[in-house]
Amino acid sequence: MGLGLGIAFVLTMFIVVGFMVFQARFAARQWRRVIAAGDLKALHELLDQTFEAWRNGRPPRGVAPADWRALHTAALIDATCDHARVSLLAEPDVRVVQGQRVEVGTAQEVARRSAVRMVERLMYEVPHVSFTAVQVDVHTEYRSADGSVTNPCLLTTRATREAASWSDWSAEDVSVLLAEWDTREAAPGAPLDPAVDALLTGGEIDPTAVIRAAERTIRERPS
Repeated sequence: MGLGLGIAFVLTMFIVVGFMVFQARFAARQWRRVIAAGDLKALHELLDQTFEAWRNGRPPRGVAPADWRALHTAALIDATCDHARVSLLAEPDVRVVQGQRVEVGTAQEVARRSAVRMVERLMYEVPHVSFTAVQVDVHTEYRSADGSVTNPCLLTTRATREAASWSDWSAEDVSVLLAEWDTREAAPGAPLDPAVDALLTGGEIDPTAVIRAAERTIRERPS
């Protein structure tokens, strides 16, 4: 009797697991089919779900808290089956050292690191799609003496899949990777407009609204 129940349990589990695997493969096939057919609404939904899954994940060992917060602000500007353009919001890397708040990294440094990590994610961690090129724009928040807030762009970088395939993702100096791609950075007295020669224009999406959404995300997420 006990042996029979054991066999029945094993068979039931085998059927359940088999059904789950079949369902997952069917869902993946459906995603790939509709995206390949040019369903941009489905693609944008997939990216939104992917970004949210990333936000709910645990930070990899060694990733600075400021970099992780910047990645949490990922907001889609536009995407096609071949290209994607994403905006991030970076803040200075401020940590508590011996009871004092100390800036251990500038917003520009955080922007460089988070841009590289986001390119890697877009290229290799988005399911059911393989972009041939991506663009990542990283902004920051600047509050003037009168209380007004602006969001200047710190850098924008575009990378192709071919270039990414040759990139040394373990390099400690991310400037090396950025130099291999099409990267522009803001300089004193020379503001940067990421829309110039952009990979995608964003269509009817207002980039300012995207940045504001990133601001809300960075405030609502725990440090």
